[in-house]
Amino acid sequence: MIYTVQSTIKSGHSAKVFVNGNYIPGAFYADTAKGIVRFFPLPLRIKKPDRDRAYSRTLRGSVTVELLERT
Repeated sequence: MIYTVQSTIKSGHSAKVFVNGNYIPGAFYADTAKGIVRFFPLPLRIKKPDRDRAYSRTLRGSVTVELLERT
């Protein structure tokens, strides 16, 4: 299943993304079927000279997504 920031917000849940058992903060796209996670590494860096895009990275492996309950 494909999880994006927009799809988890629409469902009313936030999510934690794990790749090979390691938590990945800043993930904005996760595909559990293909094993792909896209995320913004911290500290956030802006691409120059565009200044309207941020650097992102892609990880591959065993992807699991835990939907968190609202409290």
